Amino acid sequence: MEKIHNYMAESLLSISPTESILSASHLMHDNEIHALLVEESGEYIGIITSQDINQKVVSENLDPEKGQVAAVMSFPLVKLESQESMERAAQVMRDHCVHHLGVTEHGQMLGILSITDYHKYLVRKHPK
Repeated sequence: MEKIHNYMAESLLSISPTESILSASHLMHDNEIHALLVEESGEYIGIITSQDINQKVVSENLDPEKGQVAAVMSFPLVKLESQESMERAAQVMRDHCVHHLGVTEHGQMLGILSITDYHKYLVRKHPK
């Protein structure tokens, strides 16, 4: 049984909920990632993804320069321990309708597991 820690991204890039949506978008673009943890007072409270930006900014007619991350981020952050199985990760993503999970070890944030990471797991598990 494969564990989450074998597939997660160990990126802990974060942004404040009061930063602009445009700043979040630039930070993701510059680091070639699709999600940022949202950090407030030293705690990860949510996540903002490129999908959040693409869907919510347009549908809610927000100005990305003036709109804050808090307006489009997903919260609370859905988390799993790094020793959980990839099957459990898929179940939690499905149950919560999310494409990204925070990965923790003994309550400390280690990284992010995305649906893309899960896809890589499936390809590795079921090669042609």
